[in-house]
Amino acid sequence: MGVVAVVLLVAAVGAWMGLPRQATPPSSSAAASPTATPSGAPATPTAAPSEGTSSEPSGAASEAAPQPSFGQDSLGFRELSKQVAAIRDLPLRRRVRARVVGPQALADKISDLGFAETDRREAEADERLLVALRLAPADLDLPGLLEELYREQVRGVYVPKEKTFYVGGEADELGPAGRVTAAHEITHALQDQSFDLQRLRRAVEDNDDASLALLALIEGDAVLTGQLWTAAHLDDTAQAQAQLESAGGGSALERAPQYLRNALFFPYLRGAAFVAQLRASGGNDAVDAAFQRPPETTEQILHPEAYSDDEPALDVSVAGRPGDGWTASQTYDFGEFDLVELFADLGQDTSAEVGAGWGGGQVRSWRRGPDTAVGLALTFDTAADAGEACEALPQWYAEVAGGRVAGDGLLDGDRDLLAYTCDTASVRLGLAPDATTARRLAGIR
Repeated sequence: MGVVAVVLLVAAVGAWMGLPRQATPPSSSAAASPTATPSGAPATPTAAPSEGTSSEPSGAASEAAPQPSFGQDSLGFRELSKQVAAIRDLPLRRRVRARVVGPQALADKISDLGFAETDRREAEADERLLVALRLAPADLDLPGLLEELYREQVRGVYVPKEKTFYVGGEADELGPAGRVTAAHEITHALQDQSFDLQRLRRAVEDNDDASLALLALIEGDAVLTGQLWTAAHLDDTAQAQAQLESAGGGSALERAPQYLRNALFFPYLRGAAFVAQLRASGGNDAVDAAFQRPPETTEQILHPEAYSDDEPALDVSVAGRPGDGWTASQTYDFGEFDLVELFADLGQDTSAEVGAGWGGGQVRSWRRGPDTAVGLALTFDTAADAGEACEALPQWYAEVAGGRVAGDGLLDGDRDLLAYTCDTASVRLGLAPDATTARRLAGIR
């Protein structure tokens, strides 16, 4: 869903961010296995390294420090780059600049990259959509929370446009966690040099679900490569120290709705599992091939066999319109990840079962003063899958909105009404402040 594209601003600004603060570095046994998935808390974006290192203090004067020239390599990034390149089996075609900066400077860099030019109208429209779908509370400040979340969690960032990665640390010393972050970001630099990350991003920028799937490939590759580097080059003591340095949560993470948290971590956790499957079947060559033919849906990330079978998203669109007085707002793809998250309040088993039948989806929203109306169209792989989703839909609305039956295919909730219709292949729903508009959006005449 396009809201995911907002959450994962890295896809929008052309930057790849590094392991979140609370991410737990892998144990040596997990890292040594090419099929191991990340353990512990999710990993957030890191940055890709370079062969020359420079500290770049910015922001608070207390972070000022000597700046070694790019020709110096006091922190050993040149050797680290060679180690990562050997593990990932990608050529290090050119030097990538590395900058070690303090926490405040790194947070300011994140703000500059992703939030300096926030479109408030777009942000408000996304807030309305998330709230209407019960994926966020009514008082959500989306851009404010996201900025705080990224400033709090991100430990590094690789910026393809600059061919530079930034990693949090001291100018003259980088601890084990910082080196793990650097290994992750060096992987992004190698990806960029061989596959052109900006070109890949541009190819899917109009498809929200495909953008998230691509990000999962990119980050999953970096997570697994970082795990393998950790197992090969950090002893048990250093790994324990890296875990200690990475420990912590954060107030923004604790306040973030589950959907935003899961959207943030999806590329790292599920992406790593996807790439692990590729590595298990064909090693680094299979991963390289995936960059030549990236996954197109989150379904393909969640179910690697769908990628192997080249299973595409089925075409579906919201056909209904709300009527006079409404202004069109957002139109987004609605992938399997979104469907699983939508039904999360029904429990993990139910949401995963409904999501597994996903074939395609689109969500649209409209506004009229303080009111929001939403149309969602979903298509499924089989009639049984569509029936399962149709049965779950009123249960979901009863759970999240206190919905009560108000007519055939109509439920009255806490602040709107849900109308829905189902057939052997699809499910369509409308959410609106009145029954007529809700039925129109569900395609009920």
